[in-house]
Amino acid sequence: MKRKFVLFLVLLLSSLSIIFVTSVIMEVESRYDQDLFGMHEALTSRHLSDEKLNISRAFVVMHSLGVRKIRESIWRWYMLNSTSIKSEKKYAIQQLVGNANLFDIKIMGFVQDFPSWMTGIEGDQQTVPHRNMTEGSKYRRFLELYEESWETLAREFPEIKVWEIGNEYNLHKYLHPPEYDPNKKDETGFSLQERGAIVTDLLYYGSRGIHAGNPNATTVMCGLGPAANRIRDIENFLDSIYENIESGRWPSTNPDDFFQVACWHPYTSNEKPNKKNWVDPNKAVYEVMKRHGDGNKRVVFSEMGFSDNCTGLSKEEVADYLLETFRLAKDNFPWLDIIYWFRLADRDPKYHPNLDCSEYGYGVVETPRENWTWKPAAYTYESLTHPFPWWILSMVSGGCLLVTAAVLILHRLHFRSKVLIDMPKTK
Repeated sequence: MKRKFVLFLVLLLSSLSIIFVTSVIMEVESRYDQDLFGMHEALTSRHLSDEKLNISRAFVVMHSLGVRKIRESIWRWYMLNSTSIKSEKKYAIQQLVGNANLFDIKIMGFVQDFPSWMTGIEGDQQTVPHRNMTEGSKYRRFLELYEESWETLAREFPEIKVWEIGNEYNLHKYLHPPEYDPNKKDETGFSLQERGAIVTDLLYYGSRGIHAGNPNATTVMCGLGPAANRIRDIENFLDSIYENIESGRWPSTNPDDFFQVACWHPYTSNEKPNKKNWVDPNKAVYEVMKRHGDGNKRVVFSEMGFSDNCTGLSKEEVADYLLETFRLAKDNFPWLDIIYWFRLADRDPKYHPNLDCSEYGYGVVETPRENWTWKPAAYTYESLTHPFPWWILSMVSGGCLLVTAAVLILHRLHFRSKVLIDMPKTK
């Protein structure tokens, strides 16, 4: 009987050891920096549109998901009248700020458009004049109004302490001259050199305007987007920005005067992220920063995501890709602060017609008209921000392990003392 009891304890000890080691490993594997989890959404513009998106409901959903920060689209055309805030639109930002404070979600605002009152160019809000730094030129006047608009936004909304200076300005689509034809973008767009110079201007004068409006604000580089060579194009364009800064042809040679946080959009099209197509290219972009003495600067990915509409990807595949994205980031990018997943809620073709078909499938939840129903990607996101508490199992198994080991030791000591007592005495 005693022998069976000892055998039971040994088996229990072995089982508890396996459970304890496994639970410790699982706890380490499931532990993410919670500040890594952000979300992109145009809450204010969707609220002000015919969609009338409910900002409070959006924050309830984000809170349930475990979102820590939101990248919020703010457009000059609806928020600013020349360089003053439109009072009838200001309430939308106030709603945003109020809900963010309630749920302890930090806001990063970004503004990408160039209204006609700023450029003197009608029709296309991603158009700017050709670069001409001569005093009194149309381009210089544009830069003055551009800087002043940033100062106004940063001053009027001091609760927004982080500002991203634009969006994918390295791509023709978001920064082009008046004669631009999207069907002949390479022939009619800015040359690579002129585009790089304009983006360097936008970063410098944007940063200067933001800090004039709020000296305590943090400036983030416009998220550079992938092009034909995907993330490798970001690497090359970032290198050209640093070369411009170091050339002495701009008012400062200090990169902090242009951006305090680096930023890019590491999309992989419809491919699942892996070492070759995602980890290595992103490390190469960071190496550009190191080569130019900016290795201590932090990085954010202000967009990353996949669409489940007309891309060939299922909703389950998008959830799997999301999981792999955050896992690879956790394991490989110690310099990365946050990933703003693109996006919270699907765009609604009823209120946002004529978009590229993939634009309707990026949300982790369905459209508000479909009651914000969670997709598989939402459940995956939530599982990363609220992982199973393996530490409880490790504590319980560890405690039982100690008790079992103590019982075995005591049993052994008792056995030995009994043998010594019962041992026949010899002369």
